[in-house]
Amino acid sequence: MRGVTRWAGYAALNRPLTVLGVERRLFLLGATLAVAVWNATASLVAGGMVFGGCYGAGWLAGRRDPSMLAVLRNAARYPARYDAGKWADEPWHLRVRGRGE
Repeated sequence: MRGVTRWAGYAALNRPLTVLGVERRLFLLGATLAVAVWNATASLVAGGMVFGGCYGAGWLAGRRDPSMLAVLRNAARYPARYDAGKWADEPWHLRVRGRGE
């Protein structure tokens, strides 16, 4: 390919914003849930366990697929598409038989 110049990309612009290696929204969700549990139970250990669980889940989700959370967030904006005619020829319900059948 002649005449095509390749531009240097900046990785910082393409990475999600993180706090301690976890996507920032999940980090804040975990921190908020931990504080709520701490206030509800008066147990710092319970709050720490909730935060640790949320932090671990967010860390694993970010390592598995960094764009998964963005895809899920965008998918929640749009309604699910349902086609009523798709199952018209195949009834999906169960038929319960009596003793005589």
